[in-house]
Amino acid sequence: MLEQLEHRDITHLTDLIAWANENATQKKRLFLIENLAPLVMGIKPSVLMNVSYNDEVDWSKFKILFTRPKALEIREIRKLNGQLQVMFYQKDLLDSVLSQRAIQQFLRSLSYPTQYSLDNYLQVLKDRIVSGKFPHEIGVFLGYPLKDVLGFMGLQPLPYTRTQGWRIYGEERPSNEVYESYRKARRMMRALAEHIDHDGQKNAIRK
Repeated sequence: MLEQLEHRDITHLTDLIAWANENATQKKRLFLIENLAPLVMGIKPSVLMNVSYNDEVDWSKFKILFTRPKALEIREIRKLNGQLQVMFYQKDLLDSVLSQRAIQQFLRSLSYPTQYSLDNYLQVLKDRIVSGKFPHEIGVFLGYPLKDVLGFMGLQPLPYTRTQGWRIYGEERPSNEVYESYRKARRMMRALAEHIDHDGQKNAIRK
């Protein structure tokens, strides 16, 4: 499983896991990193999460580490119930998703700017989240199939099929393929974390 990762990916993921292992908040940190796995592996365009950051210096350290690859970026949305709501995203991948004609038509129908730019669209999304009326179109930013977002919003008469990561409407196969790719990335991250932890324990015993 781990053999599928390129050396540059292994190096970056190893450094992120090392950051997660630094202190007593390891489980929370690993949860964060595991949920970011589809993103940092270049499979998912973005992730929206609430993160705890008791130590602002430590959060700054994580941001620098996370965004070391140029494609990875962080956009802080707002403070919410003592946590920070954050959009993590793969710039090039998210740009390619939002540039699709069908998604452009969908977002413009929701009053997104006619002239597309990734920064502008992310700013509109942020403003809508902060306004308190949750923008359900965020699904396309997060990499959910457009049909599922349209079905959830009642914009297409697709039958609800089931919930697996998100609410699936209509044909299951394309949604299942996307979901499985995200699961595979998380499994790879978990395996890498366990491998690093195992090696660390062995080295500690030898010392």
